[in-house]
Amino acid sequence: MKQKDKFPSREELDQAFHFLHDQINKISVVEEVEMIKKDIDGSEL
Repeated sequence: MKQKDKFPSREELDQAFHFLHDQINKISVVEEVEMIKKDIDGSEL
């Protein structure tokens, strides 16, 4: 088996990177919305 065969293609790596990047962005947005909600709820007390 050649060394090259052990690694994913550039296209596969790009797809994985973009998928992970999108997931991280979604998580960041959800966390930010939760923080804003907590700030709003805390200021109303």
